[in-house]
Order: sequence, then C-alpha cells, then structure tokens
Amino acid sequence: TFIILFLAFSFTVFSQECEAYIPIKVGSKYETQYFDKKDKLTSTSTSEVLSVKTVNGKQEIVIESESFDNGESIGKTEVTYYCDGENFVVDMKGMLSEEQLQPYEAMDIEYKVENLIYPKKMTDGMTLPDALVEAVVLNEGMKIITLRVDVTNTKVATESITVPAGTYKAYKVTSDVLTKIGFIKVYVKTVKWLVKDVGFVRTETYSKRGKLMSYSVISRIW
Repeated sequence: TFIILFLAFSFTVFSQECEAYIPIKVGSKYETQYFDKKDKLTSTSTSEVLSVKTVNGKQEIVIESESFDNGESIGKTEVTYYCDGENFVVDMKGMLSEEQLQPYEAMDIEYKVENLIYPKKMTDGMTLPDALVEAVVLNEGMKIITLRVDVTNTKVATESITVPAGTYKAYKVTSDVLTKIGFIKVYVKTVKWLVKDVGFVRTETYSKRGKLMSYSVISRIW
C-alpha cells in the first residue's frame, strides 16, 4: 500500500498560510488498518510525527511509520512532506519501500524525483500534476536495475466519509499508479480520501480491470 503529503515563521503563520494535509504537531500519532478485498485485516501500522522544522524557507515534516503483522514489527519507513504556503508536497522517495531497496543498500542509487503536489486550494474536477520517482541502481558504474513509480491522471473531488477515527469532509483523490521494477510492471488505480490536518483517512487500491484489491482506514488518532 502506497499507501501519501510548508513555510514558517511560527506555527501560527503556518496554520494561516499553509494547508497541511497531515498532522504537524511533533509526537502526534495515528493508527492505520489494512484489509484485503474480503475485508480481512492483513496488517496495521502506527505513524508518528518525528520532526517539524524550516528548511530552505519551507516547512518540513517527517513522519515515521512502523508496520505490524500479527503484532510483530515488519519494518519502518519515513516520508518527508513540505509546505511552502501555496502547495503541500509529498516526497516521492517514500513511494519506494525499504523492502524494495534493501537488496541494493551497498550499491549506488541515482534518483530522479518529481514530487506529488497538492495545492492550497483544490476544487471539484481539478487535475493535479503528474509525479514520479525513479531509482537507478549502479554497481561500480554499471546499471543493475531501475525501480520507478509514476502517478498520473490525478483528479480531485469533495466528499464526506466515515472511518473508525471519525467522520470528515475530505478531498477524494483518484490516481493511476504504474510501478516498474526492472522488466516487471504493475498498474493499479488508487482512490484516497484526504483530510486537512489528518491525512489519507481511507485508501482503496483497484486492479487494471477495476476490481478492488485492498483498502486501508485510519482507525484511531492520539
């Protein structure tokens, strides 16, 4: 699951000028539950805001997520988000998991990144810019493999939604996602409900033929 999203003189200024689509208080936590297409719980994750700081005139927020399978930790990931007052930006490097990159950790990796951008003001029918991350793995200068994720055809609508953590007025964001690992290609369509100061409260993943594959919901916030 792919499962996701700054400028500052103070937190007050940020709250007025920047639409943060995730929590921005250090120590804030939320739990996400993941289900298969038959509504069976497959895993959970706990996410925490690790840091909020100003970098190059932008607010930078780092969130760490730890995934669990039957109560046992199966790994951690960090995703960095930025806000410059007009746009909320998700670092696309977070779309490549530690599990995908772990076999190549001793090698050189060259990245090409075009981050996900969510404008401060979004309206029904809006189309958002495409995004991508490409990691070229090199061993002594020789290309070993290329990993790439493209997010395209991203559309915005507004909709109310209820999840275990509460009822929200959300942006419903649909995207086409193409993942390439070497010669292997996987295409899915994602539908995500994005809430200001909370994040993606629900995410659904569909196959190329439009069949539901899995979904996730935010189950609690603290």
